[in-house]
Amino acid sequence: MNYVRRLRVLSAIASLFLLLVSAGHAAAQGVTTAGIQGVVKDAQGGVIPGAAVTAVHTPSGTTYEAITGADGRFVIPGMRVGGPYKITATLSGFAPDEKDNLTLALGVTQDFEFNLKLAGVSESVQVVAEFNPVFSSSRTGPSTAVTRDDLATLPTVSGRITDITRLTPQYGGSGTFAGQDNRANNVTIDGSYFNNSFGLGTTTGGIGDRTGVAPISLEAIEQVQVSVAPYDVRQGNFTGAGVNTVTRSGTNQFTGSLYYRTRNESFVGKEAAGNAFNPGTFDTKTKGGWVGGPIVKNKAFGFFSYESQLDTRPLSTFRSNLGGEAVAGNVTRVLQSDMSNLSSFLKQNFSYDTGAFDNLPKSTPGKPWMIKGDYNLNSANKITFRYNQLGSSSDVYQSGSSSLGTSRGLLPNNQTLTFNNSTYAILENLKSGIGEWNSVFGSWTNNMIVGYTKQDESRGPKGQSPLFPFVVIGDGVGGALMSFGNEPFTPYNLLRYNTFQLQDSVTRFYKNHSLTFGGQVEKFHSFNSFYFGVQSAYSYNSLADFYTDAQGYVANPNRTTSPVSLPIFQVRYLLQPGQTTPPLQELDVLYSGGYIQDEWRPRSNLTVTAGVRVDSPKFGNTAFPNPAADALTFRNQDGSAVRYSTGALPGTPAHATRSPHL
Repeated sequence: MNYVRRLRVLSAIASLFLLLVSAGHAAAQGVTTAGIQGVVKDAQGGVIPGAAVTAVHTPSGTTYEAITGADGRFVIPGMRVGGPYKITATLSGFAPDEKDNLTLALGVTQDFEFNLKLAGVSESVQVVAEFNPVFSSSRTGPSTAVTRDDLATLPTVSGRITDITRLTPQYGGSGTFAGQDNRANNVTIDGSYFNNSFGLGTTTGGIGDRTGVAPISLEAIEQVQVSVAPYDVRQGNFTGAGVNTVTRSGTNQFTGSLYYRTRNESFVGKEAAGNAFNPGTFDTKTKGGWVGGPIVKNKAFGFFSYESQLDTRPLSTFRSNLGGEAVAGNVTRVLQSDMSNLSSFLKQNFSYDTGAFDNLPKSTPGKPWMIKGDYNLNSANKITFRYNQLGSSSDVYQSGSSSLGTSRGLLPNNQTLTFNNSTYAILENLKSGIGEWNSVFGSWTNNMIVGYTKQDESRGPKGQSPLFPFVVIGDGVGGALMSFGNEPFTPYNLLRYNTFQLQDSVTRFYKNHSLTFGGQVEKFHSFNSFYFGVQSAYSYNSLADFYTDAQGYVANPNRTTSPVSLPIFQVRYLLQPGQTTPPLQELDVLYSGGYIQDEWRPRSNLTVTAGVRVDSPKFGNTAFPNPAADALTFRNQDGSAVRYSTGALPGTPAHATRSPHL
């Protein structure tokens, strides 16, 4: 009864602490390794101090060692995920106890018990294929682990990690977990942050949302862990889920694979619950390969992965009218002769290539590749380095926004047509490198991660250089008929950012305590430009008005008046002192944090973990002040007069986050 009462008290305290936990955006390291812990006993059940426990990763020969303490317990952190492993407990005068063919899960420290018998007793007990991360004593909080074998057999359509993480019970679709926005997740690969940090165009909350191309092939992934509510202070930076991924490594054997996949509309059903379904037309092809092996046997290993993807499908299925056709379905009211003549006129007089106008195609190419190296300095020091790169783009139809006053219903429909070079491409280019050093010094362990990631999510040119005006031709009664020129919101639409991260975590092992402390720094810097309308935008009432105006310009480029009246004309230019073209808004943020945690084992079947972390952002002085707005007086919630500084970004003390964990 006393034991049950103590558990109830601990449960109540835990609930109280969980209510106090606050969430905020702050750097927190991802999980990259596994571990084992346990106890060594003799035949009578007594603990054995001084026993040697050796774990060998069989494919690579990587060795990890530990000595049991006075209580017979041992801990080996920082181990490669996966397996199989062979773990042996030995002590002079005793027969060794061995457990073989073990698989370790990412972010889980699994429990084992070894029983050593006197050397004269001939008995061998072998544990085969033991893998139970669910009931590990170190598993604190709901989480899901997906192994390499699972990844090799699970079906996937997109080839992205969301096809795997949806196995988590708390998954809510579109990359969401536990009812939170997908931007509230923290995605890491080998400990490096793989988030859509700026937050534009998010569909799952991770890198690859802009074009739909995975930054790293699933063929190069070793394990995935999804944690929804971990109590470990080292994990954070999310209110949804922490999605931790580790990539594959080379072993002592050369292995590799080549693959080719294809998918099109013929693989999709045409009926659902008795209702006809039209999947459209598309063609997706993926080819790639990977290879891994030893550089120096048992010492150094390499792994390389490359993939080339191409998805093609219609961007628009609407086409021009051949003349006399009914305006219905994908047949528009816009005459093919008008579009062809306009394209020829622009090419001949302005050297502008409009591109095609019927059945516009959409292309999404992507080339993710990765190289990784592992080096075992000795049984106490392991170093890993990974570099990966993604080059991808995806075609997007011309914006239907009316911000320039010229759009007038330019989204795909059977009333208007545009040219292919008036659409645009969105980019998603990534370069990322990460290094990790795991070391053991007696009863101390250290994990250090250093990484740098550079991302480019700008809009790509598509007939946009040099700048050509955007022009809308009306139907004479207020509607839009056709358009051409540079897509209105694409020139100088830039988004580039980079992230530097440094994390270090130290653990000191005592008799029945494990004290962990550390900190991290994340330096985020972005460059953003949204300079729409700089190419100028014209709106004409009719095609005849455009020809009249354009021919007048060709005859006299120095004219100062137009023979036709324009419903709308806009051009954007800079008035901000000190700005250049394009105008750039920079954002500079330094996230820093520290934490301390104690893992206490008062009994062999009870572990109490308590800790606290403090995180704080600091914004650089990158805002542009507006003196006119600064001089205005506003009223706050109680009616008092207040003024705001447009050049001031949030201060550090007001945004510090303190998070207790139990």
